[in-house]
Amino acid sequence: MAAARFIIPFLALVFGLALGIKLPQNPDENPEPLKWWQQEIIYQVYPRSHQDSDGDGVGDLAGIQSRLDHFDELGVGAVWISPIYKSPMKDFGYDISNFTDIEPQFGTLESFKNLSSALKERNIKLIMDFVPNHSSDEHPWFNMSINREGIYDDFYVWKDPKGINSTTGEPIPPNNWMSVFGGSAWTFNEQRQQFYLHQFVAGQPDLNYENPEVTKAILAAVKFWLDMGVDGFRVDAVPHLFENQTFADEPVDPNRPPTALPTDWAYYQHIYTYNLPGVFDFLARFRELLDIYTWADGIERVMFVEAGVPTLDLLMEYYGTPERPIAHFPFNFEFINRVKSGFNGTNIGDVVDEWFTKMPEGQWANWLVGNHDNGRVGSRFSPSAGIVDAFNALVLLLPGNAVTYYGEEIGMQNANISWEDTVDPAGCQVGPDRYQQFSRDPERTPMHWNDDQNAGFSTANKTWLPMHPDYPEVNVEAQKNSTENSHLKVYQLLSALRQTDVWRYGSLESQAPENGSLFGFSRIYNGKGFICLFNFVDEIQTINVPQVFENIPQNATVYSTSVGFQPETAVGTTIGTDNVVIGARHSIILEF
Repeated sequence: MAAARFIIPFLALVFGLALGIKLPQNPDENPEPLKWWQQEIIYQVYPRSHQDSDGDGVGDLAGIQSRLDHFDELGVGAVWISPIYKSPMKDFGYDISNFTDIEPQFGTLESFKNLSSALKERNIKLIMDFVPNHSSDEHPWFNMSINREGIYDDFYVWKDPKGINSTTGEPIPPNNWMSVFGGSAWTFNEQRQQFYLHQFVAGQPDLNYENPEVTKAILAAVKFWLDMGVDGFRVDAVPHLFENQTFADEPVDPNRPPTALPTDWAYYQHIYTYNLPGVFDFLARFRELLDIYTWADGIERVMFVEAGVPTLDLLMEYYGTPERPIAHFPFNFEFINRVKSGFNGTNIGDVVDEWFTKMPEGQWANWLVGNHDNGRVGSRFSPSAGIVDAFNALVLLLPGNAVTYYGEEIGMQNANISWEDTVDPAGCQVGPDRYQQFSRDPERTPMHWNDDQNAGFSTANKTWLPMHPDYPEVNVEAQKNSTENSHLKVYQLLSALRQTDVWRYGSLESQAPENGSLFGFSRIYNGKGFICLFNFVDEIQTINVPQVFENIPQNATVYSTSVGFQPETAVGTTIGTDNVVIGARHSIILEF
């Protein structure tokens, strides 16, 4: 592999202080360049919310194409698009009725080709979301399975009723398995007189990977998109792919959330439906197919997987082994799962240190703080404007992939969505009293482009989700044209640092003082470097940087500060590193 000489020595761990980690710089005089997927910013587009081109209130492919300048201005090198396949939209595209066609609401295959070509002209890679666990109940495969036609008879997971309810006369589900969205994971089909499994909504029947024909059909769909020029896939919900064939009841989780009900997925331990060994066999075959295309023309096709497993040790298994590679990386949700409100610098340091400690030798890290299933970073942590910039700096400047969810570059917040406007099945299925605990609508509202009607997203009278009311102030145009610092301008500065050899090949030293107030890390390569310092508490902090970090000079230049940085420190000024003052919830980057 082209970058192997760099990655392996770079990730050899050398521990310094108890609360930090050290990774050496690349030792080669002329290091081989990183692969495209290692260095490019991956920007997640939620297509319904990016840009509406036809005035129906829903974003589409032509809309995405009309906004390509924004990707260039951010320094984005790869665009990951959430599902755009043909779908009845019971789970907004994650219920696929045709794996090789485009949902008309988003456009056509011709629209897709146009977008793909336009991205390639700008040297931006295209990554598609892929959902192998289930299809829509409107997929022809499911109809043929209901009718027991040929190989489709057991294309899905079918089971006989456990019995008949003596009171209601209704068939009893085969076991106690629950849907991720709440309620039984089994729905009875009158025509076939059996239950089918759906680990999500009833309109998403689970494919049966015990049937090898299913794997063949799914990989044929992957091949279709590879032949269309796709550069890689983000593979959704992979731990759900296989089920234990005993179909036994799952045990109650003794550590379940106190608010969990017996009808909630979180009420149980999913020892029979989650992260079973067959998952890795399927993913290895998926990776083999991608590697065939890579070997044919030398352009690497990539696979990133979503696997929300309980421990980091289990997650690391998704990298595979040198003999049987699986994912190029499993998504790193540690800044979401482990860094909650009330966090401090020690929490951040623990996440960074543990990832590099446990990551297999020769592999590549990745960082993200939000996506379509999690609340926006500014709303999760603090109303302080500086927090957004701090987390963008962590994602963009630590060694590894940077994954940005649309709107994070301008500090978009969660919207308050009423029950009447709620459309996400995760919220709808639990009802008006609990929907706010489960709905993902607040983080999926349309992108803010300007202060025009609907933030420039759509000319429709009503958009598919309401706009966040702060869009007249929080939008791309306002932050681009601002005479003061803005989240967008900070993001662009951070992006530019990724283009330097210091970021590509530099060392890493991270430190978090014992009181938890601060976190910082330095990157140094051949005598040049930068250091990022973050204050995660509500009091002003002062740090003598050379006392805490190695190889830091007595003076450095201010490269970037968080929005509203206190005390005021102008970008471009030279300051002493022995007395760096950082206001509450702010961050600063120094270059030397």
